[in-house]
Amino acid sequence: MQRRMTDWRLLVLMLCLNTSVLKAEPSIDIRTRFYTVSGTDSASIHRSIQRNGPIGNDGRRYHAYTQWKIDWNYRWTQTQLNCRLSQLSVDLEIHYLLPELQAVESLPSRLRNNWERYYTALYRHEQQHSDYGIQAAQELEQQLSAIGVRPCGELEDELIQSAQRVLDKYRELEKAFDRDTDHGIRQGVMLP
Repeated sequence: MQRRMTDWRLLVLMLCLNTSVLKAEPSIDIRTRFYTVSGTDSASIHRSIQRNGPIGNDGRRYHAYTQWKIDWNYRWTQTQLNCRLSQLSVDLEIHYLLPELQAVESLPSRLRNNWERYYTALYRHEQQHSDYGIQAAQELEQQLSAIGVRPCGELEDELIQSAQRVLDKYRELEKAFDRDTDHGIRQGVMLP
């Protein structure tokens, strides 16, 4: 005897088959730019960074700056009473702005080694900022993908609120990271 699949079983099967659409990794685009630093001794290098370094959102000048931005797009499918997410893409842009010391090869070896140590510590610090962006994008995708069937009027509100919670969380983690490391100084980000 052959059984016909009831409407609700068919709907459950369709929902299970369509979840694979939501299992993608965020797209990540990383761009690095440099600003010019010049000098032949520690003091002149320091002045050049203070004069040319990037200005943060707080108006202060920094040795480097990493900014990340997440965009997400989604579509949903509507049944008679409810809606569910059917497509999701999360895109992350990471922008580094780092110092580039001119004529580094002409510096005395001790100063050159100190610059390389400083730059390595600075780059590691900035990478942690980008890691927060990557973690935020991944968590955002997980959180939005996990939102199940909802009344259509509630789905978009929940998507927006969930996304905002994730973004707020990682912005606060970044602020705490900079406070705890004194913007990298406690990680060795000190000029030669």
